[in-house]
Amino acid sequence: MALIPSGFAQINWRFTGNSCPNGAEVTLGANISSYTGSPADAASDAIAAYNDNVDGIMPGTVTLSSVLVKFGPNATGPSAEVTSGNTGSGGGVSATPNVAWLVHKSTALGGRAGRGRMYWPGVQESEVDPSGVLSSAFVTGAQTAMDNFLSDLGLALLIPVVLHGAASPLSSPTTITELTVDGRAATQRRRLRG
Repeated sequence: MALIPSGFAQINWRFTGNSCPNGAEVTLGANISSYTGSPADAASDAIAAYNDNVDGIMPGTVTLSSVLVKFGPNATGPSAEVTSGNTGSGGGVSATPNVAWLVHKSTALGGRAGRGRMYWPGVQESEVDPSGVLSSAFVTGAQTAMDNFLSDLGLALLIPVVLHGAASPLSSPTTITELTVDGRAATQRRRLRG
């Protein structure tokens, strides 16, 4: 479990749809030390960043059902969930629910604790070859989406960070400097099996 210190938050984008029969979530930490809004405001800003950048590459079989934002600290910070219902506008038929496109979170710190991953649901079947390699067109489009997504969250003063657990050698959240789309599809077994 990630520790959310005061002045930070965790954002959960929650997905449903035919490509997510058991649901799917993508999480990201955020430095909110300069943010003046409520958790509900932050959730709305996170929905806007998704809609403006990521929705266009998601298939119509994936729906952003809601966004949950939890402000730190874990035990006492407020939270809010805002519904969305926005279905992907990228078209196409999705691969099986356990197939995802992987995004690496990079920070200025080295080592395993200085990075993270996001498994985005809903890879279009036509974008994955039999060996699991994503098409160059998809990777290019997804990378542009992630670059702009990172920028828009920063402009909204939801500065993306990697949150750390109690056992991590890093005690403070680490600012994300880059989101990099992997050229190979990834899998998450729990998205296929209940």
